[in-house]
Amino acid sequence: MKTELADHFQSLDIALSDFTLEMKEQNLWNDVTLVIVSDFARTLTANSGEGSDHAWAGNYFLTGGSVSGGQIHGRYPSDITESGPYNIGRGRLIPDLSWESMLNSVAMHMGIETNDELNYCMPNRVKAGAKLFTEAEVFDVSK
Repeated sequence: MKTELADHFQSLDIALSDFTLEMKEQNLWNDVTLVIVSDFARTLTANSGEGSDHAWAGNYFLTGGSVSGGQIHGRYPSDITESGPYNIGRGRLIPDLSWESMLNSVAMHMGIETNDELNYCMPNRVKAGAKLFTEAEVFDVSK
């Protein structure tokens, strides 16, 4: 990992820690859901400049007082070789979840409940064919 990236992760960790402490201090933590999204992934193989190129997939991190933490949703591919079923070449993997998969639960947690409302907010959520997580699968609904 490049040193610059490690520094950015450390800065992010400090900022998230400070934010969390402040929200808890103000007794707002259970009302907060913070979604951190990677808008693209990186190839598993290097390009000609020894870097990596944009690829499909990405990741999402959810944190907040009502988030049921310590969970990983989705599956790590069992085969990331060039001949693996999700590899479309040069280390670009096709994701098995859509962005709507996780954001569906966030929308529900924010009070968007009916299929019509959810479809209005995320017009392709059903078309993607991926699992749509519910509020109860991602959040502690008792809080």
